[in-house]
Amino acid sequence: MLRRLSLRLRLSLLLGAVLALGLALGVGLLLLHAGARVRAEVDGATRLARDLVEATLPRLDAAPDPQAEIARLLADVRRLRHIRVALAGEETPAKGDVDRAPQWFARLVLPNAAVTRIETGHGLILISPNPADEIAEIWQEIVWLAIGGAGIAVAAFGLVSLAVSRTLRPVATLADGLQRLERGEHSVRVPADGSPEFIIIAERINALAATLQQLDDENRRLVRRMIQVQDEERKDIARDLHDEIGPFLFTIRAGVGALARRAAAPGAEPARLAEDCARIDAQIAALQQVNRRILGRLRPAALEEMGLADALQALAQGWREANPGVAIALSLDGASGELEEGIALTAYRIVQEGLANALRHSGADHVDVSVTRANSSKGAKGALHIVVRDNGSGFDATRDPSSRGGLGLRGMSERVGALGGALALTNDPQGGARLTASLPLRSGATKER
Repeated sequence: MLRRLSLRLRLSLLLGAVLALGLALGVGLLLLHAGARVRAEVDGATRLARDLVEATLPRLDAAPDPQAEIARLLADVRRLRHIRVALAGEETPAKGDVDRAPQWFARLVLPNAAVTRIETGHGLILISPNPADEIAEIWQEIVWLAIGGAGIAVAAFGLVSLAVSRTLRPVATLADGLQRLERGEHSVRVPADGSPEFIIIAERINALAATLQQLDDENRRLVRRMIQVQDEERKDIARDLHDEIGPFLFTIRAGVGALARRAAAPGAEPARLAEDCARIDAQIAALQQVNRRILGRLRPAALEEMGLADALQALAQGWREANPGVAIALSLDGASGELEEGIALTAYRIVQEGLANALRHSGADHVDVSVTRANSSKGAKGALHIVVRDNGSGFDATRDPSSRGGLGLRGMSERVGALGGALALTNDPQGGARLTASLPLRSGATKER
């Protein structure tokens, strides 16, 4: 049940219990010592009365009127507090207001009232305790202590509750801030006030909100870049379809039309028809090459059919044929074996982008491609390291690193980051540019085909 109570109510209940316990302890101590106080007063008064009576007894025999002397003695003794003195058979009213204290309290502090008997030749004198005044005084002390203690406890409870409420006031603000963060309001900031502990929590919440807001901004930028990359890819595909496939289709259609007319003409020559068919077949073959190149850009079929190492060999061979004056050296020790499909595709794209930038923009005549694998060790995961280095002109080192390379490299960097890796483009100390990437390997990866 206590778990359902707020911290403020828990502290208030704890404080109230401590104050009530302290008040009960004080009253209990008074009750514990009340009997000793009453007995001490009664015993002292009883001894004094007995001594006074015993000191007077020798004069009774010599007195002309012993009864009058006893009456004067009793009158003198009755002036003492906390006792009652009488001759045997007489009734003497008790002194003090017995009703000022409850009977249970009187019986508690003085349970046994022993009577002292003194025998004289003229009658038996009885001395009995009568601590009504003392009991009433002690009872009044307990009552006033209880009232005063209760008042002080209520005042202290109110003051401390107010102080606790003011101290815990930032908790509601912190809870509201966390709730707004949960709703996605990452621009929220919590005021850092109150005790040092609450200030630290507020600063941590504000730092978390700033980080979440930064991540939101980065996600929006990433989405914009993805849209830009997609648009660029669509433009490239549309340009290829228009500039390359379109002319081939037009030529094929024109050739088929010419072939149909010659075949329908009287006296058609089989040799001429065969030549037309050969030209149409050559156009279709060229169209297939263009189609394979576009499909390779969208999804490299060689990667699925041959694996990463053979796919990179085929990719490099294609660039060698298109650029016979450029030497491309491959070191693909880490490209063999089992690799997760996403890791293998990303590695292929990195090498593809690196070769494209090196051969199109740097003016290099030598490119080195290296793919190595760092095996996992205790406390560290394995990784696939990719390096594409050329001896070209490099790039302007004064430019913003985020703007180096084209949209392809920026999109590739985001793709590598999504896999938990890192990609960097730097100037090589020996000249040219160096593209490096590191892709973490996970256990249980599916083998790339």
